[in-house]
Amino acid sequence: EELYASYFDINCNRLPYSNNSEYLKDLLALLDIILNVACAYKGMNETSAPLNVSDAHLRGLSISPAEIVDSLLSYRLEERSKGVSGEIKKQIAMANSHIEQRLKASLEAGFTPRMEILAKKFRLNNFEHFLLLLSLSSVCDRKYESIYAFLHNNVKEKLPTKWLAISLYKMFFKLEDYHIGRTIKGEGNFFRFLAERTASSNEPGPADKIVLSRRISSFIFGVNRIDQDLADIATIFDRTQRIDGIYIRHDLYQKIRNHIENVIYHPERLGNVLNLYGQKGIGKKHMLKHVAQELGFNLLFVDYAKLKLQPHSALRHLLDKVYVEYMLTGSLPCFINMEQDESYQDEEDIGKDRDARLVTTIEYLEKEFWFAVWLSRVKEDELTAHNLRLVCMELPMLTISERITLWDVYSRGLNLAEDVDTVLCANQYILTPKAIKDVLDTASSLAACEGRSVIRREDILQGVRQHSVNQLGKYATKINAVFTWDDLIIDEEQKREMQMICNQIKYRSVVGEEWGFHKKTPYGRGLCALFYGSPGTGKTMAAQVMANELGLDLYRIDLSQLVSKYIGETEKNVSDLFRKAKNINALLFFDEADALFAKRSEVKDSHDRYANADTAHLLQKIEEYEGISILATNYVNNIDDAFKRRIKFMINFVFPTPAVRLKLWKTILPETAVLEEEIDFEFFAKNFELAGSNIKEVLTNAAYLAASENTGIANRHIVEAVKLNFKKYGKILSNEDFGYLGITK
Repeated sequence: EELYASYFDINCNRLPYSNNSEYLKDLLALLDIILNVACAYKGMNETSAPLNVSDAHLRGLSISPAEIVDSLLSYRLEERSKGVSGEIKKQIAMANSHIEQRLKASLEAGFTPRMEILAKKFRLNNFEHFLLLLSLSSVCDRKYESIYAFLHNNVKEKLPTKWLAISLYKMFFKLEDYHIGRTIKGEGNFFRFLAERTASSNEPGPADKIVLSRRISSFIFGVNRIDQDLADIATIFDRTQRIDGIYIRHDLYQKIRNHIENVIYHPERLGNVLNLYGQKGIGKKHMLKHVAQELGFNLLFVDYAKLKLQPHSALRHLLDKVYVEYMLTGSLPCFINMEQDESYQDEEDIGKDRDARLVTTIEYLEKEFWFAVWLSRVKEDELTAHNLRLVCMELPMLTISERITLWDVYSRGLNLAEDVDTVLCANQYILTPKAIKDVLDTASSLAACEGRSVIRREDILQGVRQHSVNQLGKYATKINAVFTWDDLIIDEEQKREMQMICNQIKYRSVVGEEWGFHKKTPYGRGLCALFYGSPGTGKTMAAQVMANELGLDLYRIDLSQLVSKYIGETEKNVSDLFRKAKNINALLFFDEADALFAKRSEVKDSHDRYANADTAHLLQKIEEYEGISILATNYVNNIDDAFKRRIKFMINFVFPTPAVRLKLWKTILPETAVLEEEIDFEFFAKNFELAGSNIKEVLTNAAYLAASENTGIANRHIVEAVKLNFKKYGKILSNEDFGYLGITK
C-alpha cells in the first residue's frame, strides 16, 4: 500500500504552507502513518488482523488472550521494529521529505509555523520535535487516546509515555542511547520547558506520561496568554498600550535606552543585567515602557516578592515558566524586588543570611537570559556577587524643579481653586511622579464626592495624607495638627522665627535651585530646629501649627523605642526610623530631646563611646533627612554646644508675660462656653504666672466644676481650679490671694 500517497497530496509537495493548520495537518498525517504501522505490527498474531488507524477505537478497549500471550513472550514493540520493511521506511521518508520541502518553501516565503518557532526558540533536536508532536496529538484529536491505550496494552494508558515515544521513534529513525537515557530521566529542553511534570513517583521513569504544557498547546493554536501558574506573579506590558509621556529626566532616559538597545542588538554573552534602582513610584517602569515602545518589544514584569514566597524546591520550575514567557512573547524580563530588607546591619552581620531564593534567581539570570532588568528600591548588592555583566543606574528622588514640572503637567485640565499653588505644593511635598498623580486623582475624587468641580487646598492636603501612609511603626505616634497661627499665642519674634522655618520649605526651589545655593550645599540639606523653654509654653503646639501651615503630617518620636541600653541598637533604630521616614511627608517631633543630646560624657568605657556615637549618628541622619525635624527640650543648658552648632534654628519659648497671659485666657476659653458671670481675666492674668497649658487645664477643670453644679462658669470655679493647679507643684494658695474677687468666704 502506498502509505505516503494515502495521507499526503503529492501535488503540494513543494508549495509553502499558508497557515499553521496546514502544517499541523501534515505532521499529524506523518504520525498517523507511524501509528498505523505500529498498530499493524502489534496486531500481527493468529487471532488479530492488522489494524488501521481509523479503526483504533475498536481495539485496545479490551485485551485479547493472544495479546496477553504476546506480552508474556516479551515481544516488545521496539523488537517488532526490526521487521519493518524497507518499503515502509521509504514511504515514511517520503512523507518526511514532503513536510521538509513545504516547510523550506514556507520559510523562504516568510512564514514560520508555530511548531517550528518552538523548535527553534527552545533548540529542540529531532527526537524532541517528535515528542512535541506526540504530546500534541492527544490535544488535537481524542482518537489518539484509544490508539495509545492499544499500544500500551492498557485501557487506562490513554496518553503517550516515554517508553512508547522511544519505541515508536526507533521503529523508523536512529536514536542514540544518550537521548534514550535523557528522555527516561526527563532531561532536555522539551521536558524542562514544554512538558508538564507528570512523574508518578519522585524518580522519573519510562512509564511517565508525556503531557504537553497548556501554555505551549495554547501557543500552537494561536492563543498567546500568560501561563496560569504565573498569573499572580508576572504581567506582560504590551508595547501598543497608551502611557503618559516623559516630562523630566530626558538625559537619564536616553542613557537607559542606549544601554538596552546596545545589549539587545549586540549581545556578547549571557548574563547581561541592568539594575535600575530608586524609590517606589519614581518612574523606573515608566521609563522602561517608553524604551519598549521605541525599540519595539514587550516587557515581562516578574514580582520577585511573590516569587520568593514559593517553596524553594518549586522556584526553578517557576523560573523555567518565566523563561518560556520570555521566549514566546519576545519580552524583556524585568524582575521587581521593591521589598528589600534595608534594616541597619553591622559589618559582621552582612552576608551571614543570604536569601537562598534570591541567589537561585540571580544564578538563573546569569545562565539562561541574554538580558534582564532588575528593579529595586536600593542597589541590589547580591547582583555584584555573581558573574554578571552588570550595569547599575539610579533614579534618585525628584528635584524641586522636577516636582514643579510634574505638578504643572498632571494638574492640567483640573479646575484648581485660587488657593492651590502647585509650585508651593512641589516645594512642600517630597513625592514621586506616581504619588503626585495619585494625590491629584484623590483630590479630584474628594471634590466630586461633595458635588464640587473645583479642587481646593484642603482636597490636596487630604490627598497627600491618604498617600503618605504611616510607616514609622513603633517609633512614632501621629499627632493631629489642627492648630493655626491664630491659635498660637506667643511673642511676635517667636512667630517670625517659625515663619522663617516654613519659608525654607516653601521657597526651596527659588533659593536652592534657581539661585544655586544647593550646589554649595550638596549634602546636609535637612532642616532642624530646636524649641526650648519652660513646660507648657507652646512648643508642641508650635510644631502642630507649622505642620498645619505646610500641610505635613506630624509625628512625635517615641524616644523609649529609639534609645536602647544595648550597644549599637540605638544606631540601628535611628537608621531604621529615617529610612522609613523618607517615604512619607512628615514633620518629625523629638520631644524631651535632651535625653538624646545631653552633654557628652567623658569616655570611660565602651558604653560612653557608643552613647556619644549614637548622638552623632542621629544628628547626621537629621541633616540628611529632606523634611523638617524639630527637637524640643525644657532644659536647653543640658544640650551639648557641639550639637547646637549643627541645628539651624533655635527658638526660645519664653514664659508668657501678663499681656500674653491675658490673651491666652481669652483665646483658650471657647466662644460657646456658658458663663454665669463676667470672668475677671485681667485679675487672673496679672496675679498668677501660668503657662498656656496650665491655663488650658484651669479652664477645663473650671468648666467641669460648673457643669457638675448645673450652672455656667463663674469666677469661683476658676479660683478652685487655679488652687488645684498650683497644688500640683507644691504651692498652696490662701484665700487672701483671691480676696479682691470677694468670693473666698
